[in-house]
Parts: sequence; structure tokens; C-alpha cells
Amino acid sequence: MLKILFTSGGSAGMEALWRLYDGVYEVHFADAIIDAINPVVPAKNRHKIPFAGEAKFLKTVISLCDKLDIDVLIPGVDEELSCIASSKELFLPTKIMLPSYSFIEKMLDKLSMIKVLSSYHIPVPNTYSLQQKYNDIDFPCIIKPRKGRGSRGVLVVESKSDVDSLKSLYSNSLDNYIIQNKPKGQEYTVQMIANNKGSLFAIVPVMVQYKRGITISATVVDEPNVIQGCRMIHDVNPAKGCYNIQLILTPDGVVMPFEINPRISTTFCLSVAAGIDPIAIFLKDVSVNKLKKFNTNVKLYRHWSNYLVS
Repeated sequence: MLKILFTSGGSAGMEALWRLYDGVYEVHFADAIIDAINPVVPAKNRHKIPFAGEAKFLKTVISLCDKLDIDVLIPGVDEELSCIASSKELFLPTKIMLPSYSFIEKMLDKLSMIKVLSSYHIPVPNTYSLQQKYNDIDFPCIIKPRKGRGSRGVLVVESKSDVDSLKSLYSNSLDNYIIQNKPKGQEYTVQMIANNKGSLFAIVPVMVQYKRGITISATVVDEPNVIQGCRMIHDVNPAKGCYNIQLILTPDGVVMPFEINPRISTTFCLSVAAGIDPIAIFLKDVSVNKLKKFNTNVKLYRHWSNYLVS
């Protein structure tokens, strides 16, 4: 049985991955806050690691993979990605289910990501650094950090005077923030699933119904416009492993990607529940031309659980 290690073990979706993958793989979860890992996961499968910014982070994760004989490591935190991807040789024989270092660096920076897609004539929302002119921005619009996750620091801004107030507040770090049009339409979070060579095997669109930082409720749907738009994004800038595209499908059918997360997302579990196994796909060496079919109308509902320990 293959041994799999997920970092960000305390994040939303990991408890579902334990239930979906238990018995298929030997699954382990690691987190800097070990108590954040759901106690449905046995203690022997929960592991504490340092935060990504700590000096011992890389050495600890390598040692853990070696100790557990991990076959596939799946990082889940933005701050870990570049560090792990640039050191993948140190993890051998453990394989790392991540896109390339260059893809990660381009996509973690939201302004860089927009520029990359725009260079391939992919429709994107008008987006600028806060220190640039933004004459073609409509209101309400979005202001957010160029680097960040979980909707941290994301603001909906109603007027130019509000932007001016924020520019005064961020005056010493304007280039660290972007201002972006807020397209009208339905939001999707899309799982892009490729093998270790970048051959795309599956695109799983998830229609977001309710979001609060992370997706709270959503449904797997077969949306042809979304699938076609995301396939075009992959074709012009392919990546291996699994990554996530966040986008708006406008009322006239235009796919407008506004973020690409170069890692698994908290809705990764929906792909597995829909009959797609990204881990098995990642380990395949063959290429395919036809995308895998998935089960539609798989729904996600998230609820809080409270564990009281004395």
C-alpha cells in the first residue's frame, strides 16, 4: 500500500480525505499545530512539523518522509511550496505532487499570474499594482495582497475615494497590493489534475454556493465553458500534479480566472468523492488526449465540530 503524506493536515477537507483514502493508501497528515488535525485521524497518522518559515522546516519534513517511507508528499500551504519544490532532490525516493518551481513562483504572485495569462490572450479581470494607474477599473472592485491565501486581506472597495484611503494606509507597500475588477457571474473553484509529466487527465469544476474565506458549500458540475476555458489555460502553461483555478463564469459564458493556486485546494476532496484519484493519476507515466469523466452533483457542506478535552 502506498504511503501518502499531506501537509496542512489541519486545514478544511483533510478529515474528508482521511475517510475517502483510508484503506486505499496509508495516509498521514502533518501540521505545525498538531491539535488542528481532526482527531478522527489516529494519533499515529498525525505528525507535528515546524512552520514553513522556520529554519528546521525542510529538514524535519525530509526526515519525516524518510522515517515513514513516504511514497508521495502533497504540500498544502503556499509558504511551503517554493521551498519544497526547489529541494525536491533531497526528498528522493519520495515524489512531490507539485507543479514546477517556476510555475509556483509565477502563480503565487497574483499580479504575475494575471500577466502570464494575459500574454496568452486568456481573458482576465483588469488588474494593476496599487501604485499603477487604474483608469479602467470599475466599482465595486477588489483590493488584495499580491501574495496570500484564504481571502486574507481581501477587500471589496465601493469607490475611488475608498481606494485613495487605502493607498494612504498602504503607502509604504503599494506594490504589494493589487486592484482588480470584480467580474459578475458564478464563481467556480476548479481542480486541474495532471500526471508527473504535465499531461492533463481531469478537470473537475466545483460551483461555489457559499464561501467564507474557504468554500463552505459547493457542488461538482459538468460545465462545458469552464472545462474548455481551463483546458486552454493548461495548454498554454502546463503544470504537473494538481493545482486549482479560481474563476468567474460570466452570464455570457466567458471564463475569467482571477487566481491560480499551485497546490491542492480545500475542495480537493470533492474530486476524490467524484471518482477521480489525483494521486493515482500523478503516478502515471503515460499521456492521454481525452479527459476522464467524473460523477456530477457531488455536494459539499462544511460544519464545525467541537472537541472538548479536560
